[in-house]
Amino acid sequence: MSSSPNPMATWGALLARGRSRLSGAEHAPYEAEELLARAAAHPRAWFHGRRSELADASSGVAFEALVARRAAGEPLQYLLGEWEFLGRTFLVDPRALIPRGETEGVVEAARAAAPEARALADLGTGSGILAVSLALERPEARVFAIDRSPAALALAAANARRHGVAERVIPVASDWLSAFSSRPLFDLAVANPPYVPMADAPHLSKTVSDFEPPLALFGGNDGLEPLRVLLAGLPAFLRSGAPFVFEFGYGQARDVSALVEASGAFRLAAMRLDAAGIPRTATAVRL
Repeated sequence: MSSSPNPMATWGALLARGRSRLSGAEHAPYEAEELLARAAAHPRAWFHGRRSELADASSGVAFEALVARRAAGEPLQYLLGEWEFLGRTFLVDPRALIPRGETEGVVEAARAAAPEARALADLGTGSGILAVSLALERPEARVFAIDRSPAALALAAANARRHGVAERVIPVASDWLSAFSSRPLFDLAVANPPYVPMADAPHLSKTVSDFEPPLALFGGNDGLEPLRVLLAGLPAFLRSGAPFVFEFGYGQARDVSALVEASGAFRLAAMRLDAAGIPRTATAVRL
């Protein structure tokens, strides 16, 4: 795209140029439409029937800037500033991981494992999508949204306010559970811990490795170090029979199963497949 947008361009011409720039295999077909909607502050449907109308110059400039950033690898979700998770729209930015579809399985597994849970912990809350989703599903529950990153906690708090659950989603700055006194507090814990092995770092998409927070991505040499820490420390904070529902990475199911069973404090109750048929979510129950 030209660095000097045509001030007389139509919406259709802008869109065609954006599509051309974002036509590679790493881009989804709808990205240009999403970015144009963001730049012009209109929903995508607004442009139906207006393709031949002249675009305003400020929207054209903003659109070209967004397309250039996306072409350079910046994630679409960060450029849009929001993304959908379980049918709800959440604020997203580089302070936390981008919500992904497979993580919806954590909420679904938690719904099945502990439908009556009222004292919940979301460990490594990031943008707060798990904490807020669970609070919305359980109007009587209090959810502790725990993260060591103050920036991520601020984003989680903003999402709690957006969805009207700020009074029941409590942000806690803590390296896992170090800020809590050791006693049974929770009848459900969930987590999407860092689980990418450090050896996989060179193979990640630049969209991930260059823009998403490394603290939330990498889980040590084999990707399972955060899980080991949680399996060792979490039992003191869970009531007997309480589930711990967590996400893990591709190819880690066998090791996850072994770690849960070797913990001596949990039994593995279930493993859930993601949409691609890959084991992705585990439910471990406190003995």
